Amino acid sequence: MLAFLSALEITEVTEKTIAEEIFIAIKTTTSAAEILTSTNFLNLQEFANSSALTFDCVATAAKNPGSGSATPNSIGKKRLVLLDVDSTLIQEEVIELLANKAGAGTEVARITTAAMSGQIDFATALDARVKLLAGLPETVLEEVRKEITLTTGARELISALQRLGHQVGIVSGGFIDVIEPLAKELLIHFIRANKLEIIDQKLTGRLEGRVIDRAGKAQALRDFAKISDVDITETVAIGDGANDIDMLKIAGIGIAFNAKPILQSVADISLNSPNLDCALYLMGLSEAEIALI
Repeated sequence: MLAFLSALEITEVTEKTIAEEIFIAIKTTTSAAEILTSTNFLNLQEFANSSALTFDCVATAAKNPGSGSATPNSIGKKRLVLLDVDSTLIQEEVIELLANKAGAGTEVARITTAAMSGQIDFATALDARVKLLAGLPETVLEEVRKEITLTTGARELISALQRLGHQVGIVSGGFIDVIEPLAKELLIHFIRANKLEIIDQKLTGRLEGRVIDRAGKAQALRDFAKISDVDITETVAIGDGANDIDMLKIAGIGIAFNAKPILQSVADISLNSPNLDCALYLMGLSEAEIALI
């Protein structure tokens, strides 16, 4: 089934659980006629009928699939996959966890929501939120590291890509002070994020160096691709918010993961599922690679 799905030009995947039954809807630009006459489809339908499952294909109105290409690669062709961190690689927003320590959780969450929806410029929003962290002891960084949780399927996604010889990186508008140990644990060598300024073991409410914002994320993708000797058309970017727009636009394949509408509108593929490893079957891997996962 996975080999069959990986060959389709998929634009959206949605997974829902209703009354303890799992429903998975897949939108594809592949014609219904082509799917319905496929030997694989007929075999899968026969399997579904014998397993108390429902498996069907219906035609819908055509929709612009986006500019990215999801043509399956030949085995061994190297890709670079760049992941956003907050609400993508991990389930939380790190700055909100830090803000809770400062008693500013509600205000920071409000600003974060507005920024991720594109209502406020990210750099402006980041500056306002970081200022609210001023005075926190450096020890809160370790506390927050223990509070972050990997998204379901994140570890499996990264492990599978690494086994196949692909490069994996993470980029974040959050803080390297918190996520760097996680990157090391996952054997991720490419990482770019903001750095909190710390003086006398206390957060100052300021950042050090260049801010990683919407443009900074796109530049990280370009830089990591160059270092990896991977053409930008062979990159995959995965994110959830407005500050991921630029990197999804320039990537070979841009995947919006449980994303805000503003990001879904520019992504090549929208993945609406709690399982991040579903992205493996949306990034144009070859049938041979899929078989090795």
